[in-house]
Amino acid sequence: MIIFPAIDIIGGQCVRLVRGDYATASKVAEDPLETAKKFEAAGAEWIHMVDLDGAKAGYPVNTEIYENIAKHTHLKVEVGGGIRTPETIRAYLDLGITRVILGSAALKNPQLVADAVRQFGADRIVVGIDAKNEMVAAEGWLETSNVHYIDLAKEMIKAGVKTFIFTDISKDGTLSGVSTEQLRKLRDAVGDQCNIVASGGVHTIEDIRICRELGLYGTIAGKSLYQGTLDLSEAIREADSIVIRPMTIADYDAAYAIWTACQNGLNNLDDSREGIAKYLARNPNTSFVAEENGVAAGVILCGHDGRRGYIQHMSVDPAYRRRGIAKRLLERALAALKAEGIHKAALVAFKKNAGGNAFWEAQGFTLREDLNYRNLTLTEMTRIDPDYL
Repeated sequence: MIIFPAIDIIGGQCVRLVRGDYATASKVAEDPLETAKKFEAAGAEWIHMVDLDGAKAGYPVNTEIYENIAKHTHLKVEVGGGIRTPETIRAYLDLGITRVILGSAALKNPQLVADAVRQFGADRIVVGIDAKNEMVAAEGWLETSNVHYIDLAKEMIKAGVKTFIFTDISKDGTLSGVSTEQLRKLRDAVGDQCNIVASGGVHTIEDIRICRELGLYGTIAGKSLYQGTLDLSEAIREADSIVIRPMTIADYDAAYAIWTACQNGLNNLDDSREGIAKYLARNPNTSFVAEENGVAAGVILCGHDGRRGYIQHMSVDPAYRRRGIAKRLLERALAALKAEGIHKAALVAFKKNAGGNAFWEAQGFTLREDLNYRNLTLTEMTRIDPDYL
């Protein structure tokens, strides 16, 4: 489960509200960028940001702040508030924002949501569902509709949405605990079709445990971090529901499904059940599966010939991306190779896999253009890392 530390902005200042009431806005930190850097130092990989001015105005107001954080930290930034058009979505993504949150637009302009998912991808679009007494609110929570929050979630799933942020406005900014029952109802209704992020009411580490036990994708923490009732580093450790364990042939069907979902290059011989069984028999200790609540989220198939390690497949299910799973799988495999006396590893990947190749380069692999394998033009990536050696 991901912990999303939150920064809400009014007039360029970091603030928090109580139950969405703008009149309760209180300053909680001096500088947005420095606050984001502190969150990053505590171990956060994401940051949740809301343009409260934009939510009320209906268009972005504090854009420069979000751009600055995206440029000067390694945090993945998600932003909401005042996003009403495809042009605004594109502008934010072009600034380095990882994904945008559509709130009022989901209620008032569902076609925009469907178009945005189709144009930018489901991993770049989040729908925020904010509810008062289980009815969806909009326009900076200044209006309440007659639409039930679960009904809106179901409609948005039909539009292709994969990630929701659910806020019980009665809980927001109150430190009164998460809205367990409403979150459970949402999970039971649609949790097998989407990622759910809890927002509102987080107070102590117990709220993090509750959300983790509910099997949620993430939890947003704001006021609790600023008032010191929740320690971010502890929350991140407590929230970690991803387990990395050795791969066995019993994982074959799940692994094959992930490879297929990722459009990996497969062949009928080496990647058959029999082929993978032989691979694992030769190298039983160097391949791993990442799973959450018993569901496979990623897999790395890694072996060696006694001299050099080979990463045959490394994939993360698209539904679990942007959670650091690929890096953790790689680190575990490299550590396993090192334990067997292997200090050099290579990966064979399709040259066209630009996104995947960028990941490997970021981990310290270098590209070579001179490998040809089974009449396919491929790229070999070789890691030479002093710390690894």
